[in-house]
Amino acid sequence: MPMSKSILITRPDHDLITKYFCAWSNELVDFAKSKMIKVYDLKGKKSNKKKFLSYINIRCPSLIFLNGHGNADIFAGYGDEPMVGVETILKDAIVYARSCEVGKNLGLILVQNGAHSFIGYNRKFFCGYTPEKITKPLEDEIAGLFLKPSNLIISTLLKSNSVQEAHNRSRKSMYKNFRKMVSSTSTFEERYSARWLWSNLHSQVIFGDPLKTI
Repeated sequence: MPMSKSILITRPDHDLITKYFCAWSNELVDFAKSKMIKVYDLKGKKSNKKKFLSYINIRCPSLIFLNGHGNADIFAGYGDEPMVGVETILKDAIVYARSCEVGKNLGLILVQNGAHSFIGYNRKFFCGYTPEKITKPLEDEIAGLFLKPSNLIISTLLKSNSVQEAHNRSRKSMYKNFRKMVSSTSTFEERYSARWLWSNLHSQVIFGDPLKTI
């Protein structure tokens, strides 16, 4: 059985996008700790298959937050090392993958293998960014339009809301940001990036029990 109120976060930081994911996950680590939820933080090189499986098998986290690159059949950790595949057992956990295409096939298989629920994307997950801000990702307002709605999935779950509620709040936030990005007051960068956020909005999927909470 999963440990009550615990979260495992993978956040490699070996390239531009994973550095953004890693930095924007800091607030979720802090928020979980403020809620007295145990955090297993696999940051940087710690985000490898050996350490990940050790935590899964011994600590049995109730919530798993995967940050990194992926495809329909594999989720990768630091240095793009395959970490989660169709053979992986994430029993009794809620899983959110901030990654490309994991929701196309792997997410459903993880549920079939015993995970309670899965949220992810069945196409590419896009994250717009500002080139001048790449050394300070938390100051990148364009990136925030993409990453704040995805962070909302985890923060909503950490508040003991359901998987469906987390999914709904995230999509509502994406839609609100999209409307802002195509409005008459938007910047060129916002208008240019809007198509990618629209794609994220329509590629976010749920598998498993939508009413599950941690």
